[in-house]
Amino acid sequence: MISSLPQWANRLLVVALVIGIAFVVQGLLRRMVERWAAAPVGGLDLARERRRHTAVAVVSSALRYFVIAVAAFVLIGFFLRGLLTAAAGATLVVALVGFGAQRFLQDVIAGIFVLVENQYGVGDFVTLEPTLLSGVVEEVGLRTTILRNLNGDRYIVPNGQIIGVRRMTRRYRTYSIDLLTRKPEDVAEALHELVAIAPVGAARFLRTPEVIEQRELHGVTLVRVRADVPPTMEWLVEQFLAKLLATRLRDSLVTEPLVYTLDEDAIRRYERTVVLPSVNS
Repeated sequence: MISSLPQWANRLLVVALVIGIAFVVQGLLRRMVERWAAAPVGGLDLARERRRHTAVAVVSSALRYFVIAVAAFVLIGFFLRGLLTAAAGATLVVALVGFGAQRFLQDVIAGIFVLVENQYGVGDFVTLEPTLLSGVVEEVGLRTTILRNLNGDRYIVPNGQIIGVRRMTRRYRTYSIDLLTRKPEDVAEALHELVAIAPVGAARFLRTPEVIEQRELHGVTLVRVRADVPPTMEWLVEQFLAKLLATRLRDSLVTEPLVYTLDEDAIRRYERTVVLPSVNS
């Protein structure tokens, strides 16, 4: 490198140069990937957008580790002269990594299975087992998964520690509240009053709760109310809306409000697999 410097100083200079080039290359590659991700696409396809952002996160993670690995092998080849010696040194490093970084390799292997099996991607709302951490997937890397909950907290979870994933397909929860009442007009009035104080917005009720069905049942009226809330905000229906309706309508309700959430697609698939025996059998 520089003849006026001692050998150890030249080596340190080479190390600094290789590391600096590695960081610059990594930054340039990441910027290229992010620019590709920011390019507009025709139409609004949420599934395609999620796959695209997931691919960006994976490519960025893979490029980071690839650049680090190349820089490491370059340094090995510099310090260990000769092709055979460099290969032997590289083999030694790989062996040391295999024994000393088992958790890292376990995380990377688990991350590969997450990606290959398409267990979840960027933009999905998931709950991870056994930690029970919930949030929107912000980044999926080869080693870690990054979640952000609705409070803004970020969770960085090593992939090797994830033993199960619960993914919400619709990214929100639809509740039904069934009310058996003798005065159905009171339900509409009470709901109108409660809606005036109910929080409606991105992290609250996604839309104003409303009556979606009303029918007579042997002298009483079934009134069904629908409410949509984000995940982890189920208490808005179960503990807030249902209890306020029960308190407001205590004189006209036949029973306590029945609160439940069902997925129509799951119900239809379940019904296709169930054959009830005859009553007379």
